[in-house]
Amino acid sequence: MSKLINSEGFYVGPEVQWSVQDVEIITSSQNLEVSESDLERVLIATFQDNEYLQSEIHEAIKRTIEYMIEEKELNI
Repeated sequence: MSKLINSEGFYVGPEVQWSVQDVEIITSSQNLEVSESDLERVLIATFQDNEYLQSEIHEAIKRTIEYMIEEKELNI
């Protein structure tokens, strides 16, 4: 099994790690000054909206499958 997939079948790669600093970069790009506690609240609220994230990830997986089929990268 790949190192990026744990023994339970979950993806554990570093790309899915988001920090308060990531939220700060986004708020700064919008010229917003946000307290550390509010940055944390934004990050938590983002991941608590799991239904939206699951839908987006689902669509991304579908597009990846379609691409890999077109490129003949899947053994189907």
